Amino acid sequence: MSRNEIRIAGTGGQGVVTAGRILAEAAILSGGEATHSQVYGPQSRGGASRSDVVIATEPIGFPLADNIDLLIILSAAAYAKYVPDFDPDGQLIIDSRCAPESMNGDAARFAVVDTARAISGGHLVTGVVALGVLQAHTGVVDADVLERAVAARVPTQHRKMNLDALCAGMQLAGG
Repeated sequence: MSRNEIRIAGTGGQGVVTAGRILAEAAILSGGEATHSQVYGPQSRGGASRSDVVIATEPIGFPLADNIDLLIILSAAAYAKYVPDFDPDGQLIIDSRCAPESMNGDAARFAVVDTARAISGGHLVTGVVALGVLQAHTGVVDADVLERAVAARVPTQHRKMNLDALCAGMQLAGG
């Protein structure tokens, strides 16, 4: 059985929870099994936020992520909270603004937040840009299925902006 545990961590307003839901839906649409859980602070904007997604090829017996394989960091606060306890054998994808210069290891660094700002004028599509990076960097879900899941899950008036964000994230990671 294949099981991937992915954590997307950032701040409220970046679309971290929405990104987790979209990723889980894409995994299910691809024929896999998936669960999604979320944790966020008392503020809807600016507080700590995280989405955990478990993707498996067989039914998931324990639905929560307890051994993160892939950690996506979208804020300095998320870096401080989650990287110290992260398994060095796992994959780390980090926004280039959040990675300290002294950081060791093989973290993949991408300008996720800056790309989201260029597309939306703010943080609104940060989570979707991160999904594009995740897809191109790991291939954990198919690009076309992820695109369908994004289109289905975001508000109609923001669909084009989110699809542009997904494409931009894939381009950041060379996809």
